[in-house]
Amino acid sequence: MSEFYLCHIALVGARMTEFQKYGFTTRNDLSLCRVVPSMNCSSLDELPPTEAREILATQLPIWIHNIISDPDFPQRDRLEMPLRRFEGELKDSKDNEVVSAVLSAGFKNQTLDPTNLPDAMPLRQRCAMVAHIDAWQEAYQALENDLVEIMMEQLLELDSWIVVASNPDQDAIAYIERSA
Repeated sequence: MSEFYLCHIALVGARMTEFQKYGFTTRNDLSLCRVVPSMNCSSLDELPPTEAREILATQLPIWIHNIISDPDFPQRDRLEMPLRRFEGELKDSKDNEVVSAVLSAGFKNQTLDPTNLPDAMPLRQRCAMVAHIDAWQEAYQALENDLVEIMMEQLLELDSWIVVASNPDQDAIAYIERSA
């Protein structure tokens, strides 16, 4: 995970509220754990593409954690490329007001989504964030698009991963054959 340390801080640590419903409150709690996202459906593969895409994008922090943490995650090699690019963007832009604030919040397990700033944020800080958000928005949007696109190509494999991660005794091959 050290390869994607900044990604995990920015995309998981600063979004820990996404993990609270699964019983995790800090990034350290997530060490060596897979987090199976709640699904309101039986299968991602059976959903209309727009709905599956929306679910994947909404749950992106959880998927990112699993991609980084689980060496057996489906198509992990392909999914690591957008993460590498985002990690580079974070390193290159660490002096940017928004990137710096997200990394700081993520390191402290405090929620900060620059595209959805809290109402309680002081106006001065909010203005500074909005004025410097371009670098974050461009990098995050590219990451989201790339990851979701790759995951959309492998919905059946993701369904199988969810079953196995939910119940390690489940036979993934039998699940795939049954679903095909």
